[in-house]
Amino acid sequence: MISGYDHFVQLAETLQWDETELDFSADREAWPKLEETEQARVLGLLAGFVIAETAVAGNLGNYQVAASATDEKSMAQAFQSQARDEARHARFFDLVASSVAGIPGDDTAQRRDHLRDHVADELVALFEETLPATAQRLADEHEGLTDAVGLYHMVIEGVVLLAGQHAMLEALEGLSVKLPGLHKGMELVLRDERWHIGFGSRVIQNANVSDEKAAEMLERGESATKAWGDLITADAIATAMRQHKRRLNALGIKFWSDA
Repeated sequence: MISGYDHFVQLAETLQWDETELDFSADREAWPKLEETEQARVLGLLAGFVIAETAVAGNLGNYQVAASATDEKSMAQAFQSQARDEARHARFFDLVASSVAGIPGDDTAQRRDHLRDHVADELVALFEETLPATAQRLADEHEGLTDAVGLYHMVIEGVVLLAGQHAMLEALEGLSVKLPGLHKGMELVLRDERWHIGFGSRVIQNANVSDEKAAEMLERGESATKAWGDLITADAIATAMRQHKRRLNALGIKFWSDA
């Protein structure tokens, strides 16, 4: 059995970046020049990321605490490295919301409140109800880490956030005027998410989950694709689900096709 998570800790160290070093001057100039439909889609996706990344950054600590109680101490270190990434992602999206999109508010919480109207209720519920409840159970019961990783890494990151990230990059590449700072930051976020998903997949693989639990992860992934509403296309949803199934298949779960 593959064990140990030091590789992910070391990888995270090589991928560090600083959101304050990104240049948003061209983005600020371009934002008012976007067509109305372009601006609405980018703003909707941006709103989703502000809400999502703020939530994941605030809940990952309970995962680290739960992992500390296991024999795999390097797992807790990997969660700690991921928490640092997620906090940076939250700062990055909030910075874009405030300095590029001009979302009002004295702090992230106020801007997040303003942005909720731009996303589907399903996305808000996933990140502000389902995820916190799962993280709280970890803190209260000190068990269920594998199920919690299944939700966080395989469903939230592997399906919802990954689909949104690809949708944002697609939207940015098709704009009438470009937002290079946001585009660069999105690429860096996506790079981080790849190792996060790989880490979560390793946790699931080492846990040797049952077919029933695997089927539950598949079902939750299918349900979670609705979180973005009409901000992502049916093709993007289908792609996200194919990737989700293949990721689960790669963990040794072979009771459905990749189609």
